[in-house]
Amino acid sequence: MQQVNIAPNPQIAVIFKGWAADWAKEGQENKKDMATKFHTVYSIAAKVFAEGGEVELTFLSALFQDCKQKLEMAEAMNEKVKASLKDDDERAQAIIAKVNSAAQDAAHVVRYLGQLLMPSA
Repeated sequence: MQQVNIAPNPQIAVIFKGWAADWAKEGQENKKDMATKFHTVYSIAAKVFAEGGEVELTFLSALFQDCKQKLEMAEAMNEKVKASLKDDDERAQAIIAKVNSAAQDAAHVVRYLGQLLMPSA
């Protein structure tokens, strides 16, 4: 496996740490569900970007694809929220704000990881 040496990036680490915390709330103890898997991956990513060092290229590529997908799905997610919560605009706006915030974070991560992955392409 090809390794990439990355410098610590606290800003990226905080994004992944926040996502890990969000998924921790969704997971069920002692179950290997998707929430637990996302929590684990984002926790590892937070640690990697907090400390820096050697990281497998495939891990960075998977994070890049995940964040890219978050960006691509944000608009569709917002439309679904509007449609399903049309009678509760306040709740809809709160969820949309959270989706948009995650999309902005994902965009930042995509730009950063794109720079890291470019030399290996």
